[in-house]
Amino acid sequence: MKSIDHLIAATRSDPQAQPITWNRSAWAELWDRDPSLPATSVLDLIEAEVTGAGAGTIRRSWVRSLADGDPTVFLAASTIWGYGNYVRRGRPALQLMLTTPGASAIAEDIINAARRDAAAGFSALFDQRGRTRIARLGIAFGTKVVHFAGYDFASPRPLVLDARVYLAAKEFAPAEQIPNPAKRTTGAQYRRYCEWAGEVAERANVDPEVVEYTLFVAGGELRRRHLARNS
Repeated sequence: MKSIDHLIAATRSDPQAQPITWNRSAWAELWDRDPSLPATSVLDLIEAEVTGAGAGTIRRSWVRSLADGDPTVFLAASTIWGYGNYVRRGRPALQLMLTTPGASAIAEDIINAARRDAAAGFSALFDQRGRTRIARLGIAFGTKVVHFAGYDFASPRPLVLDARVYLAAKEFAPAEQIPNPAKRTTGAQYRRYCEWAGEVAERANVDPEVVEYTLFVAGGELRRRHLARNS
């Protein structure tokens, strides 16, 4: 079995070139149906990114730059980045996020917490009873927000934690270092995952997001193989 170190060396994945599908008209339907929704400027911003410096995709570094502006625009961009071509699922999820009472203030609180510490950013996604503070912003999409907001500020650097990353961790990495995002997870567990990725990145002389993205790509391939075997 390959280790994560060997996998990184073999794949040389580039998170900045991660292909993200963008269908402006499909996402625009959300604001066409409800013009009162905030963050409508995200459509023009992403269009400029995809047709300009992004060269056909939405770069992680560009999404990170939005965290200094309108929190709802940043939240929308992070969510659109995460859903990619799964727009039919993404539209209702984003609508619920943007219509959560106090969404802008909560998103700003998450941004500030993520910039202090990975665990603090993760914990800021949930209330004292473990419920998401912004509707539909659970671990998979919440850690995208935490990653984009805190990556250039916090140590260890916050990273995305989703089902694909966890699936690959069971195959290529010590799974005990990476919590299952489908189960209740603490800020301390999330921080340990980010610390572990940072340690791997230092050994491999890459950025921590390369470790996470390598696992994400490998997890997608494992999922495709599983589906092919069972089709």
